[in-house]
Amino acid sequence: MSENGKKALIRDAVRTRRAMLEPELVKYYGEVLSEQFLESDDEELVRDIKACKCIAVYSSVRGEIPCDGIAKYFMDKGVTVCYPRVNGSEMEFYKVTDVDAQMTKGAYNIPEPNESATKVDSSEIDIMIVPAIAFNDEGIRLGQGGGYYDKYISKASSKGKVPLLVGACYDFQIYSALPVEAHDIAVDVIMCVYTGEDE
Repeated sequence: MSENGKKALIRDAVRTRRAMLEPELVKYYGEVLSEQFLESDDEELVRDIKACKCIAVYSSVRGEIPCDGIAKYFMDKGVTVCYPRVNGSEMEFYKVTDVDAQMTKGAYNIPEPNESATKVDSSEIDIMIVPAIAFNDEGIRLGQGGGYYDKYISKASSKGKVPLLVGACYDFQIYSALPVEAHDIAVDVIMCVYTGEDE
């Protein structure tokens, strides 16, 4: 089987398992993620959380693990919180201060910042919470297939600053034998919420 075929199988398997999660359970796992993140004993992450002036998060859809609690924590502290918006083949991040008022359905029916939001340059972002279909043990991610995060992070790297990349996932999204390509980017930290779904 080709590498693309293997990726397609993993994408289908993970999407199916996420779709089976009840909304109340997804919300609970999001709260667990926030606790793991904010109470982490990873020294690098703790240092970066304390120093963070701008954090990039994402809007969860179709059973993805939510990072709403993380966003609220930083908003309450007055830290800039930004969400992605897809523009054609590119993705950019925009500052959001009021999720209810500033988010609208965008590309792929995913909530994203509306036209009132201010664009944030990649050099301003200190921490980025990164969603994925799957991660391997080294933190390399398999995305949805559009390459938006890989392109964005590569561009940020070429400009001289890459945020601390934090992968967020359920336990059943960790694959030891994940198909990997040269352009695939690894996250620095994986926040994995245990569900028992991998048993």
